[in-house]
Amino acid sequence: MTQQKTRLTAILLASLLPAFVFARWIPPASTDQEEAVLFVVTVNGKDGYMDRDGKIVIEPTFDRAYPFSDGLAAIEKQQRWGFIDTSGEIVIEPQFISVGLFSEGLATFQGKRQSTKFGYIDKTGKVVIQPQFDEAEAFRNGVARVGFATLQGRLLSKIADVGLECHHKYIDRTGKIVPNPSPLHHAAGIPGELIPFTKNDLVGYLRAQGEVAIPPQFHVGSDFSEGLACVSKEALFGYIDSRGEWVIPPRFQYANDFSEGLAAVSLGESGWGFIDRAGNEVIPGKFTWVYGGFRHGIAEVAWDRKRGYINKKGDWVWKPSE
Repeated sequence: MTQQKTRLTAILLASLLPAFVFARWIPPASTDQEEAVLFVVTVNGKDGYMDRDGKIVIEPTFDRAYPFSDGLAAIEKQQRWGFIDTSGEIVIEPQFISVGLFSEGLATFQGKRQSTKFGYIDKTGKVVIQPQFDEAEAFRNGVARVGFATLQGRLLSKIADVGLECHHKYIDRTGKIVPNPSPLHHAAGIPGELIPFTKNDLVGYLRAQGEVAIPPQFHVGSDFSEGLACVSKEALFGYIDSRGEWVIPPRFQYANDFSEGLAAVSLGESGWGFIDRAGNEVIPGKFTWVYGGFRHGIAEVAWDRKRGYINKKGDWVWKPSE
């Protein structure tokens, strides 16, 4: 997902729901079968996990919880973050101010409240790359993008509530700076994958070798998912194929990527619902928000400031007690 879409989504979400729920929407960095069958649920203000049938398998005892990724899930207790395994056992004691999802065996962390720097830990909780970055992303294909704040960015952040401006480098698993990887190395993982890029504030798509496949022309553009990319023109969202041609013309105020054949879209005043690849409405718009899309046949949705899970018929799999 491009930075523009991430920012737009975050702004909309903040206006609809408490800020803490944004963490739940972060997609797992891995789709490993063992971890993908557990879903975060909230009961009486505490987070736990259910299976795909809606049965709670890890009791809601955590202040906050993230999705499972790379076999572990981040959980918060008493303002400290640690990790559990799929049985609910704590494998890394809560001790960090913030953490990211595990990817390729490493996760980002911030260790001290007075420090804003990020580093990386392994699955035992051992620090393998000391906190030294102002931004840090997940590892992919053995490298991770990290950011170092510019002087101008530091000064602006002290006088205005703006994002920290950084210049970016890439590191290997030892923390050593490496040359910027080609799109093929860092971004490609799926045959024929197209990679969004921005030029003159417009989004286009590159082939894995770095050639332009779709010239920049969209105001917002996501990664391709199931052969389609969610893009916007003239403030409306639609979906294009790998040739850059419209499959579903832009007519939605907001939209998510396709997942398991369906995509969540804003259907005007009626709320969020789901469409199929032909653009037909298959689940009516009645939700305040949809967290991503379907995964293992269910999707997390919000309504009336509550959250629950539905199946592809729109029926409830799990929702909190009234």
